[in-house]
Order: sequence, then structure tokens, then C-alpha cells
Amino acid sequence: MKKQGEDEKGVRVAIYCRMATDNDEGRGLEMQKGQLRRYAQAHGYAVAAEVSEVAKGLSLDRPGIRELLGLAGQGCIGEILVANLSRISRNTAVLLRFEEMLGKQNVRLNALQGNPLAGFRGIEEVFRKQEK
Repeated sequence: MKKQGEDEKGVRVAIYCRMATDNDEGRGLEMQKGQLRRYAQAHGYAVAAEVSEVAKGLSLDRPGIRELLGLAGQGCIGEILVANLSRISRNTAVLLRFEEMLGKQNVRLNALQGNPLAGFRGIEEVFRKQEK
């Protein structure tokens, strides 16, 4: 039985790329896309969508993020690939809120450079158990 966000090709992913400014004529976005496409292919992911934008990462109120959340809510993807978590936001609270929103849709956030939020979530769980 296939899970939400999977098909015969494997996990369906959305690739997300962001640059704060476009002073390199889109080369930074294309570099991120290429890196993420290669990663997806190497790991057997099916790329269902590619979302890129030039925007500040200060909040989640951006067209690209809304598109990702829409794809997640519709069950079109099982994972979002980013080159680095800073592409979503450099603010840890904003990142945690985004990850929580995705989790409610059973969608994972995967950063090629690792996900330090996973360690934070482990620490958070330890404190939660101690409070009980």
C-alpha cells in the first residue's frame, strides 16, 4: 500500500529554491535546482514540483511557501527538498513552525546539508517527558 506522497516511482518530492536577491541573474537558483535534481535522482525520488522564488526568508508569507503548503495539503508530495534549511528561513522559530505545518500533512522537510531541527526535536521530546 502506497503512502500519501508516494507513487510507483517512489516518494514524490517538491524541490524548493530561494534567493534573497536576484543579483546573479538566476544562477544561484539554477545551481540549487541542479543540485536538488541530482540528489532526488540519486535517491529514487520522483520530482512532482519545482518551486523557486526570489524573496526574503523572514516569514512564511511568501508565494513559494504557500505553493508548497498547498501541494502538501493536497497530498501531492511526501517530502520537500531544500539545499539548506536557510532557504526556508534563518529564524529557528519560523523553521519549526513550517516543519510542524508540514508534519500535520505527513510531509517531511529534507535539507541536503542536514537537518539540525531533528536534534532539537529530540531534546524537545526529552523535556516534554520530564514535565509529565
